Amino acid sequence: MPQVEAKESKVLISVIIPVYNVRTFLPELFENLKGQNLTHTEVLFIDDGSADGSSEELDRLAKGTDFIVIHQENSGVAAARNHALDIAHGEYLCFIDPDDRISINYLQVLKQVAHDNHPDLIITDWRKVVNGVQQPLYLAPIDFPQFPTTQLVLTEILSSGRIIGSLWAKLFSAKLFQDNRFPIQRTSSDYASVLSAICKAHHICYAPGIFYAYTADRATSLQNNQKPQDIRDSAQVHEKTAQLIRKEYPALANLLRIDLLNSAQQACIHICRSRAIKSDERKALFRHYRKPIMHDLIYLMKRSGSLKYKMIMLCIAVGYYPTYFMLHISAAKQR
Repeated sequence: MPQVEAKESKVLISVIIPVYNVRTFLPELFENLKGQNLTHTEVLFIDDGSADGSSEELDRLAKGTDFIVIHQENSGVAAARNHALDIAHGEYLCFIDPDDRISINYLQVLKQVAHDNHPDLIITDWRKVVNGVQQPLYLAPIDFPQFPTTQLVLTEILSSGRIIGSLWAKLFSAKLFQDNRFPIQRTSSDYASVLSAICKAHHICYAPGIFYAYTADRATSLQNNQKPQDIRDSAQVHEKTAQLIRKEYPALANLLRIDLLNSAQQACIHICRSRAIKSDERKALFRHYRKPIMHDLIYLMKRSGSLKYKMIMLCIAVGYYPTYFMLHISAAKQR
């Protein structure tokens, strides 16, 4: 197993950043990181065989810093993150996507909360960034508790979307990723591992006053270019996770029905948005994933939820073309 010499006497946080063909985002990301308090912190960039000049840009920007840049052959984001897990020295792990940003003092606050409370997991607030405009925060408005239970965190992931089952906007104890690697697939490779880690977390803290900014509209992102296998992989991850939660937290079983319906919704949305699915495959794939939504449409319309959410579900139940046009009209209005 390859090892990298630690720069600090004790590394409290390892920041893990997979990089693939995001050259234009790297200068701003480096400035964002340089503005953080990086004592007892190592920053690991894993370049996954970029072909757009990101590799050279990483090496250039990292000169004169303590940032660690590792280059590997293109193997996918899951393999890049697994590589980072193998060489990270931190007691805690912080994951950042290269097109996203963290707020001022993000790492400093995480270190302070970790030092004071010794949690297994820290949750932070987050917001979307659309067309460069920051959207409202998700947790601050609801006065989220400082010490949430594992069941509450899982409930938010499965039902409200105020916490996302992704790596970002969280700080994990490294022990939560022992024997918990990312499956080698292009989409949703983090979801099952994140939910597994959360299920093992006994002491959780919420760190208010900081946030993770998620870039939600990058046209070249994988989310907007999914292939049929990517759609299937994402759906299977949610099914696998449902089995885990039923076993560990049986009281949440009813919420899994909604999560699986939301997974079907996301599959249909990605089918409509993807530029990587052939036109003759779209409608057949769409019909497959719309089935559970059609079956449970009355239930979805009766339960509490936003009008926008219900309209999306209704469009999906009606068919491919209404969903396709609704999504494209909505995207045009945001431009």
